[in-house]
Amino acid sequence: MTVRGDLYQFGLFRLDPEVGILFYGNEPTMLGQRAVALLRLLIQNAGQPVSKDALIDAGWDGSAVADNNLTVQIAALRRTLA
Repeated sequence: MTVRGDLYQFGLFRLDPEVGILFYGNEPTMLGQRAVALLRLLIQNAGQPVSKDALIDAGWDGSAVADNNLTVQIAALRRTLA
C-alpha cells in the first residue's frame, strides 16, 4: 500500500477519499461516505485486525448502530473489490 497525498493505492486499486472514487486500473467506481471511511480505515491498518468498534467509529462517528448496518456496508465493499 502506498499513500500519495490523500490517495491510497493497494494492488490495482486507488482510493481518492476526497471525492469518494475507487479506481480499479482506470475504471472509477463511486463510493458512499461510509464506504470510503471504512475502506480508508482498513487500508490504514492493512495486515492488522480492526475491531468492530473502530469500524463503527469510522463509519458512523461512534453513533449507536445496528450490527446489520456494518454488515451491509462491509458486504458492499467486498462486492466492489471482488
